[in-house]
Amino acid sequence: MRSYVVFSFMGPDRSGLARQIAEFFTARGINIERSRGCVLGGEFGMIILTSGSTDDIERLIKDLDRLREKTDLDIHVWKTKAPLHRDVAPSIPYKLIATSIDRPGILHQICKILHGRGINIDDIATNVDNNPVTGANVFQMVCYFSLSPAVKILDLKNDLNRIGDESNIDIRFEAVICR
Repeated sequence: MRSYVVFSFMGPDRSGLARQIAEFFTARGINIERSRGCVLGGEFGMIILTSGSTDDIERLIKDLDRLREKTDLDIHVWKTKAPLHRDVAPSIPYKLIATSIDRPGILHQICKILHGRGINIDDIATNVDNNPVTGANVFQMVCYFSLSPAVKILDLKNDLNRIGDESNIDIRFEAVICR
């Protein structure tokens, strides 16, 4: 039987951590289906969805202390279901990009609107970069979500335009066929 497990990793950043993680899983016959990782401050964080035979997954989980010792990472484990078994209603995928001078609360404002419309975010990333020309810290958010036919696109656009206008956030979203 095939099992699916999500692992998260967090700890001090250093060169080679992603390689060590991938090598550990590959050596045990576990497939990495999807992963995300980045450096946050001085810390490395990564989350991966894996699949493998139930027996191989169980052996890997019992062997995680070896990886913890080699990498000095905190590791957490969640058993999950196959991605294709996720309950998904008919919908259209969308991509949203928001850009603004950085300040607290931008992410909250946008997520509050999406949640208020019953929209579940599938993927999200934010970043703050310094603009060398103006010296401003610029916030950018990119997220993907699926819009059910019950959500009126015009109503969502109006909600996002309202907070964009009130808070000086450039918010754009469009339907995407593939990412």
